[in-house]
Amino acid sequence: MSTLCGYGELARCRTSWTQNNPGRRFLGCPNFMDPTRNCNYFRWVDGPLPNRWYQATMFQQDANLVNAEAQIA
Repeated sequence: MSTLCGYGELARCRTSWTQNNPGRRFLGCPNFMDPTRNCNYFRWVDGPLPNRWYQATMFQQDANLVNAEAQIA
């Protein structure tokens, strides 16, 4: 089953890498980068993370990966 945003377009699944929700997947309007076409549709796909330690660990793992990739480039 597909989920449509407020504009009737297929909502896209993305992954959050914010400090409070690292690694959580969500559905969002495909036009989120265009303020004139963004309907602000948003829905979490995953449940909340189990605890603050898990959040901090996931966030740090992503930061380490981003830093390692930046050093290679």
